[in-house]
Amino acid sequence: MTPITGDDIRTLVQPGRVSRRLYTDPDIFDLELERIFGSAWTYVGHESQVKIPGDFVATRIGRKPLLHGYPAHFDPKNPEFAMLRVPRVASYRGFVFGSLAEHGPSLEDYLGFMTTSFDDMVDRAPDGELEVAGGVFKHTYRGNWKLYLENLCDAAHPLFVHQSSIDAARQQSDEVHSDGSGEIAIRQMRQNGAPYSFWEENVGIWTYPNGHSFLGDYHDDAKLVAALNDPVFRDYIATMEAKQGKEKTRRTLEVRRWNSNVYPNLSFMSQFQQLRVVHPISVNETVVHTYNYRLKGAPARMFENTISFANIVNGTGSLVLTDDLEIYTRIGLGLTSAGSEWLEIGRGYAGDLPAEHGGRRGKNSTSEVYIRNMFDAWLGYMANDVGTEGTRAPAPQAVAEMRQ
Repeated sequence: MTPITGDDIRTLVQPGRVSRRLYTDPDIFDLELERIFGSAWTYVGHESQVKIPGDFVATRIGRKPLLHGYPAHFDPKNPEFAMLRVPRVASYRGFVFGSLAEHGPSLEDYLGFMTTSFDDMVDRAPDGELEVAGGVFKHTYRGNWKLYLENLCDAAHPLFVHQSSIDAARQQSDEVHSDGSGEIAIRQMRQNGAPYSFWEENVGIWTYPNGHSFLGDYHDDAKLVAALNDPVFRDYIATMEAKQGKEKTRRTLEVRRWNSNVYPNLSFMSQFQQLRVVHPISVNETVVHTYNYRLKGAPARMFENTISFANIVNGTGSLVLTDDLEIYTRIGLGLTSAGSEWLEIGRGYAGDLPAEHGGRRGKNSTSEVYIRNMFDAWLGYMANDVGTEGTRAPAPQAVAEMRQ
């Protein structure tokens, strides 16, 4: 078989559109595992999952199975075990990443401005620490791994894709399991029903080098995030102010972000302590693991809200996630049927604007600027011809800057 060259790869990504082969070609998928997951910093776990000697986490980077840590007697150099250390491992505020590349940017340089999303998640804990708790949701879908990240910062789809859960939530009484403002998961489903003009004008979408992005929050604090009538949240604020001071508490709670995507395998909700890890299995099969985090020092009911939110939004039997899984499957079927060679990712293309901290943002919240940004990073990794033609494509950040 003729190897795929960098020139071949570059023909598959054009301004505002990409070839369907990027989602259906198993050879391209194999190259992604080699060049993206074999090079980028990928999330592997949280420090709270290995609190005492002997604890371990079984995970993976691409197709490579991984244990985060070894017991004291274990010698990974022993050929009988046939195990090798990950060349680079680093942590940012308890979130642990690994890279299969021996050389490259530091983790903090790779994350760039996205470190502020991790800060937002950790700073919401009165004691300044998080803990993985409450188990893990695991789900699979028949579709390419890139579809998952493309969905999570998309402000255009909730009103349409999640209409059934919106209608169901609107029929529920606010007096049940709440202070009268409505149970947290019900409020979330209702908020998806905001008019399209709100989604387009009031949310915001920001992107940063290396494929990262975050969607602004679209919730009214009085209805969802703070639930100001809720005595539990008042207790939480009082605890935060007692431990961190009123000014820092105010600065922390006024940050409003929805999904933060860290390319290539992580998305998390800092306000609701949800984290999702994407594991590519094959060109048309993906597994996603969802974790919940406890805010150390916060009232116990705060974690109950986290679990309730997870069950409705990220649970395998939820009214929201199942809508998304149905769409992923339909897209997967459509991509393998007869049709156009090119997929449009040009929504909002003419309106992309520079943003602070080296980023770009959409003029409107429904812009697909974040998908285009991910493909800038994708090109930086995939158009790397080292080992074939002896040349190297620019780093992902350089590609992003040139295409801007």
